[in-house]
Amino acid sequence: MKCYLRDQGYKRGNRKGSSTYHLSKANAIARDVYVRKMQALVDAPDGPHVVYTDESYIHHHYKSHHLALYDPSNTMDLPSKEKHKGRRYCFVAAILDSPTLEIKFMAINIFTDGNSTAKQPKDYHGMFDTEYYVPWFGQPLNEMDEGGITNALIVFHKSLPKTTQSSGRRKGVLVDACRAYGIPTRGHEHKSELWGLLATYIRAHVKPIITDMAESRGHIIVFTPPHHSDLQLIEIVWAIVKGEVGRQYKDMTKFPDVKLRLEAAFANLKPSTIKGCVRSAQEKLQLLHNHLVQVDALESESSSAASGNSSDDGSNSDD
Repeated sequence: MKCYLRDQGYKRGNRKGSSTYHLSKANAIARDVYVRKMQALVDAPDGPHVVYTDESYIHHHYKSHHLALYDPSNTMDLPSKEKHKGRRYCFVAAILDSPTLEIKFMAINIFTDGNSTAKQPKDYHGMFDTEYYVPWFGQPLNEMDEGGITNALIVFHKSLPKTTQSSGRRKGVLVDACRAYGIPTRGHEHKSELWGLLATYIRAHVKPIITDMAESRGHIIVFTPPHHSDLQLIEIVWAIVKGEVGRQYKDMTKFPDVKLRLEAAFANLKPSTIKGCVRSAQEKLQLLHNHLVQVDALESESSSAASGNSSDDGSNSDD
């Protein structure tokens, strides 16, 4: 069997390359909408102010490959026990990319998520809930007001109001929510049916909180599509900042040292470096835009060919 598989060209091991996602129809539509809106800005000679926002984290202990040189003949140089990742710092910020102003960070906030690893959420996104994000989002909005920035395009991710129902709620709660929204229901539907009705209504009528906050000040919100973090330039900036902090890690590094180094990494980040991240994200956006245009063209050609063949078949049958 091994010889047969080898002769057929199969190889043992993990396939190399980057992983991909099978996008749902909703996510594909979100991607196409984002690409269309952002590509129009890239092509525009006088684009608007664009504000990118995102959050991330960094652990206390940093595992670095090839951390140091060692002498294999030194029997006294014993390897140290690998440490657990430990506590983490969460941080959030906004980046202003303006055609008239220098690119810069806004509203940087660094904080810990709990007094111990046992009390911190396993997924760091749990620290950036609506109760945290809404007050924080007011900070970059205030900074833009003070700088006279209007009609900005803010790249963000969705955060629905806290009162918005979710699929995990009890059936009775979903029934009450349907009636509160004026959705016709007899109360005898299965829970999955009720959530289908609610989800459709929420997508069409319930705005994220930050959308109302931004629109009330004359700005526009654009949501980044799921599974396309490479289109969000701030993700590239996070990699640079975290790499700068990680390279300074030593076994004697204390947890407060990580915050000091993180603050220094933000302060030392040059505008030219951030601008390079902008260009990198725009290049990937351009490639994806070109790909979607090619896909549309191929589908149009296929549809035209199929309709032409059906017309030919119809004319032959008449003969």
